[in-house]
Amino acid sequence: MVIRSTEVIQALSILSEQSGLQATVGQSMKGGLITGGVASFTGLLFGPAGFAIGGTLGGILATFITKDQFVPVSQVIMDMEPRDKERLYMSMENFVTSLDATDAMQLVALMQGNEILKRNVIAALTTFMRDNTNYNVYNSW
Repeated sequence: MVIRSTEVIQALSILSEQSGLQATVGQSMKGGLITGGVASFTGLLFGPAGFAIGGTLGGILATFITKDQFVPVSQVIMDMEPRDKERLYMSMENFVTSLDATDAMQLVALMQGNEILKRNVIAALTTFMRDNTNYNVYNSW
C-alpha cells in the first residue's frame, strides 16, 4: 500500500519526538571550547588541581550557555522547506514502501512494534540531518 510523503514526514516527526531526539547547530563545539578554556585558565592559576576545578566549572558554564539552543528534531522536521521534506521522504522511502500502513499513526505503530526497524529509521534520520542540514542530532536521554 502506498503512503503519502506527508504521512511519512508526520510519522518521522512523531517518532523523533517519542525518541527524544534533539538537534543543535554547532553547540557541542562551543560547549567544548568553553569547558577547555576555563580548565586551561584555572590550570595555569592553580596547577593540576585547577584543571579538575576548571573542567567542572567550565562544564557547568557551558551547560547554561548552550542549554536552550537544542531544538526537538520533530520541530526541525516540521519547519523544513517543502523540497527538504521531499528529500527526507526519498531517503526514508526504502523503509516505508514494504510497510502496510495508510496513515502516520499506523506507520508509527509499525515502527514502534519493530525495534530493529525503529533503530534503522532513527539512524537514517540522524544521518540525513547531519548530511543534508546544518544540524547535529543527539538523543536527550
